[in-house]
Amino acid sequence: MSIPVIGTAVVNNPYWVHRLISSVDYPVDNFVIINNNGRNQFDDELDALTNMTHKYIDNIKVVHMPANIGCAGAWNLIIKCYMMAPYWIITNDDVAFCPGLLEEMATAVDKYNDLGMIHPNRGDFGIGAWDLFMIAENVVKQFGLFDENTYPAYNEDADYIMRMVHRPIIKLIGTEHSYYHGHALCEDYYEENAGSQTKKSDPTLTEKLDAINQINIDYMTEKWGQDWRVCNPTLHPYDKEEIPVDYSTYDLSFVRSKHLGF
Repeated sequence: MSIPVIGTAVVNNPYWVHRLISSVDYPVDNFVIINNNGRNQFDDELDALTNMTHKYIDNIKVVHMPANIGCAGAWNLIIKCYMMAPYWIITNDDVAFCPGLLEEMATAVDKYNDLGMIHPNRGDFGIGAWDLFMIAENVVKQFGLFDENTYPAYNEDADYIMRMVHRPIIKLIGTEHSYYHGHALCEDYYEENAGSQTKKSDPTLTEKLDAINQINIDYMTEKWGQDWRVCNPTLHPYDKEEIPVDYSTYDLSFVRSKHLGF
C-alpha cells in the first residue's frame, strides 16, 4: 500500500528538500512541505516543486507560513492537514531516503496492526532518533499533538518521549535500510557534523538558538521533573495526577520571549 503522507518543514536552503523529494522511491499519496522561512526568500522555488511530475508522489503541496511557527507547530500542522491519514512520516528536510527504506517502513505498518512509531535510526540511547519517524493515529489519539511551547525548536521530541516512558507503545526501532542526514549516513551524524542546517545557513542564529535550547531544557524540567534527562520523568505533567498525559497549553508570553524575528 502507498504511504499516505510524508511531511517536512523548510527554514533555510531549499537544496535539501529538492534532494529529499528526489530520494522518494516508493508510492506516496501526499508530500507536504511546510515553508517555515517566514521571509519569502524562496517561495517561488518551492512552488515550482508542486508542478513537477514525480514517478512515486501523487501530490506535492507547499504551505507558506507567514512566519516561522516552530518545529512542533509544523509537525502538528502536517498531522492536522491530513487528519484522516492512518499514519504520518515526518522528516527533517535535510534527510534523504536510501533505496528500500520507505518500502520497509510501509510494509512494517501493514504487517503490525498496533505499531505506533517507527524510528529507522536507533539514536543515541537506543530509543529512536526523531530526524525521521513514523507516527500512527493510535499514538496521536493517546498522547496528543506536539508541545508548541518548545518553539522554535529543541526538546519537542524529548517531551513526546517523556509522555511514553510510563505508557510504552509498540515501536520499530532500527531498520535494515538507512538514510542520509545532511551529507552523512544517519549513523555517522555526529562524526561528520552532518546536521544543524539552519545554523549553517544562517550563523547569526547560532547564539540565539543555543540560548533557546537551554530555556526549553528548563521548561522540560518544570514539566517533567529533575530526572527527565535520564528518561525518568514524573508520571504526570507537572507531577499532578489530574493533568492528562496529552495535556497541552500555549503560553503566549513564554513563546514570545523566544521569537526569532521572522
